[in-house]
Order: sequence, then C-alpha cells, then structure tokens
Amino acid sequence: MLFQVDDFEVEFEGLKVAVKVMDMVGRTVFQLTFPDGRKPLIISRSKVFDGRKVWMSIPEGRQSEAIPIGAKIVEHFSKY
Repeated sequence: MLFQVDDFEVEFEGLKVAVKVMDMVGRTVFQLTFPDGRKPLIISRSKVFDGRKVWMSIPEGRQSEAIPIGAKIVEHFSKY
C-alpha cells in the first residue's frame, strides 16, 4: 500500500459493514465484519484473463457479497 488507510464502514443490505484495509502477501485486501453475526469476509479486486477487474471473495464462494460490497468500497475511495 502506498499510504495507510483508516478503517471505514459501508452500508450493505441495511447494515453497516466494517471495512478494514489490509496487506496480504503484497496485495491490498479488505476484511469485512458484519454486525449480524455472519462470518467475516475478505475480498480483493483481481484482474481476470480478459483484463477486467472483478471483486473476489477469499476463499471463493461469497461472490454475492463481494461484488456489491466491492462496488461500495470503490464508491468510498472515489470521494477522495
């Protein structure tokens, strides 16, 4: 990461989801903590074979959460 980013929150399904920015093996990832008791989720933005960037859950399987929350993260950073 080029600079230290403070933790923040995004809204998802009417909940305030805590977002923590972390470095994992030289890659920026986002740890999401949900207030409703579901397991935390780690997501990252990855480039796929055709060059598009997509949000991926780590481990795979929670794309239905990763994609819309990833869009909220992009929206959060676009304010700066």
